[in-house]
Amino acid sequence: MDFKNYLKNTDHSKTTTETYYLYVMEFIGFLDKDNTEAENSTEKEIMLYLQYLQKKGLSQGTKKIRLYALKQFFEYQIETGIRTDNPAKRIKLKGGEKQKIYPSLTMQELQEIYQNYEIPKSDDKRSHHNWFNNYRISRERNKVIVGLFVYQGITTAEVGRILLEDLDLRNGTINIRGGRIGKDRTLELKSHQIMDLMEYQYKTRAELLKYQSNPETKQLFLSMPPSGKLKSEPEETLNIFKRLTQELKAINTKLINIQHIRTSVIINWLKKYNLRQVQYRAGHKAIYATELYLVNDIEDLQTEINQFHPLK
Repeated sequence: MDFKNYLKNTDHSKTTTETYYLYVMEFIGFLDKDNTEAENSTEKEIMLYLQYLQKKGLSQGTKKIRLYALKQFFEYQIETGIRTDNPAKRIKLKGGEKQKIYPSLTMQELQEIYQNYEIPKSDDKRSHHNWFNNYRISRERNKVIVGLFVYQGITTAEVGRILLEDLDLRNGTINIRGGRIGKDRTLELKSHQIMDLMEYQYKTRAELLKYQSNPETKQLFLSMPPSGKLKSEPEETLNIFKRLTQELKAINTKLINIQHIRTSVIINWLKKYNLRQVQYRAGHKAIYATELYLVNDIEDLQTEINQFHPLK
């Protein structure tokens, strides 16, 4: 498979394919001046190429498109076994649309948020209160949801779209419905999540069903009825996230909101998987949405360039 066919197979139009091919050929021509093969190029060569484009007077938008073409080219080389890394992966040009990026939480910090979200035991000193049973049930449900935030990186909207049929506990997977702006995907569950989901499905959810006006609902996650009501209506959304956010922030004061968890999960994935794999896991329709999480600006590598290849 050549680069053009790779682009066609990854849903790029004919015009885009030809354009990206020409951009990559220009980059390879630039490398030839220093007798560098494309498969041996590094961030240093890409940075020098971008500086070359800047001297030619190309706009920031044009340079971004050319950088994206190079990222696609290196992904092609990875897929065909020519190289094992994408040297353009960490490079992001300033300007234009930006993803709102929060200071990333480590995977250990994310796991601690999950582990420290406690479910009260039956001998809890508050257990004599009338509200305690509902509180306990809600915490059991929320613990499972927090696990999906931390380990599968799903959104709050996606939580509400999960149906019973989306669970495949035998194979340890869950189907996530992306909705209008995301893509459907099937994600693996951690072993402890399988046990938690099984207990939730057959015990906690059964208790929550008592509070539903439609006991035949197929929604996996159910809510308690609003204050002053005895039953929760089907059209009522899972209105738990404002309070849940406050509970999680009490565990880790660095946490900003639930989107902060998803952002951190995606950034951690990018350290472990390639762009296409992260795109799938995150449910992004376009690879560009995933690239927005690569927040390293081009200037961050300037010191390295000056050290190894100073410009005359």
